[in-house]
Amino acid sequence: MEPYSNQLFGLDFSTLKEILQSQYFNEIQSINYEDSDHKVGMPGICGEYAIPKFEITTDNGTETVVLFGRRQLSNTESKQAHHYRYLSEFGIPVPKLYGAINDSNNCEILVLEYAQEITDEKDFFSEEKNITEFIDLAAKFSSMHLSHNYIGLIGKDMGNKSDTRDWKTWMSWSVFIIEKIWDLASHNKLGIDLKKMCEDCNTKNKLQRIAFNMIKKIGSFDIGIAHSDFRPNNMVHLHNNKLGLIDFEDVIIDSKFYDIARYLGAPDQVFKWEVTKRDYYIDFFIDRCKKYEGKKLNHQKMRDELFHIWYTRSINMWEWLPHEYGGPAYDFWPAGINSEERCQNLSVLLNALIHNSDRININ
Repeated sequence: MEPYSNQLFGLDFSTLKEILQSQYFNEIQSINYEDSDHKVGMPGICGEYAIPKFEITTDNGTETVVLFGRRQLSNTESKQAHHYRYLSEFGIPVPKLYGAINDSNNCEILVLEYAQEITDEKDFFSEEKNITEFIDLAAKFSSMHLSHNYIGLIGKDMGNKSDTRDWKTWMSWSVFIIEKIWDLASHNKLGIDLKKMCEDCNTKNKLQRIAFNMIKKIGSFDIGIAHSDFRPNNMVHLHNNKLGLIDFEDVIIDSKFYDIARYLGAPDQVFKWEVTKRDYYIDFFIDRCKKYEGKKLNHQKMRDELFHIWYTRSINMWEWLPHEYGGPAYDFWPAGINSEERCQNLSVLLNALIHNSDRININ
C-alpha cells in the first residue's frame, strides 16, 4: 500500500474523499492505495475499469475496502449513477453506489462496491437455484412501480440514444437484414446449411411480412422499463449472497416483459433450459410478479406474449452476421467469436424463426 495520489482515474484526494465520505460517520484522515486490477476496453464493453483496494483510516481505525471504478470513454454513453441510486431505493439488488462525478470531458466516473461478476452463463445456469434466482430478479425488475422522476432521468442521460425503443425502425431494419441474409446465402458466403435454408424465397417473404406486421403487435403489450441486456454476464454475486444487476447503459422504455422474454419466450429449438420445465418457470415468474406487484397474470397470455416479444426481437438477425458482412465486431462474443461460429448460431436461430412462424398471431 502507498499513500493515495490520484491513481484512480486522476481523481485527487479531496474528490475521492468526498465520494467515499458518505459511507463513513467519521472524517477520513488518510487513504492508502493498491491497484489490484485495471482494464481499458474490456471485451465487448466500452469503458475504463479499475478494481482498487484501499486502506481507509478514520477516528475509528483502519479498514480495507475493495471498490469497482468505471470511467466512460465517450461522453455520448448513457450515465449510470442515477440507476444505481434509484434502483437501490426501489429494492432492486445492485452494488452499493459510493458516488459519481463527471470529468472535464463530461465522462462519468462511477465508484461502486466491488462484487464478483458472473462470467460463464452456461456454468451459471447449470444450477437450478441460479435459474430461479435469475427469474426472480427479472420479475422484481419488471414489477417496479416507477416514479416520474426516474422515468425522466432515463431520457435525460441517454446520450445520443432514445429513451423509448423505436420498433418501427427496428422492424424495417429487420426486413433489410432478412434480404441481406438471403443474398449472402445465395452466394454461399454463410455456409452450406444457410445456403440450403435460404433457397426458398417464399420463406423470406413470409418472414419479412411478419417483421413488418409485428410493429402493431409489439405495441399492444404492457409498457415498462427494460434493462435490454438482462443476462448473467451483467450480474454479480453481492456480499449478502443475492444476485445483483449491473450495466444500465441500455435501460429503456419498452414492453414490460422484454428482458425475461429472451429466455422464457424462446421456442424449443433455442430454449436455454430444460424444455419440459418451461411451464414451471413461467408459473414461477408469474408467482414472483404477483408477490412484487400484487397482480395475478394469466399463464397462457403470458406464454404467448413472451413468445411474440422473443420473435420480434430475434427476427432482426444483424448481430449474428459475420463482421465482414456487416455484423458487430468479434469482441461482441455472445453472437460468436468468429465467422464460423456466427454462421452456426445464425443457422440455429433462422431455423427456429422459420419453424415457429405459424405461431405468430397478427390481428
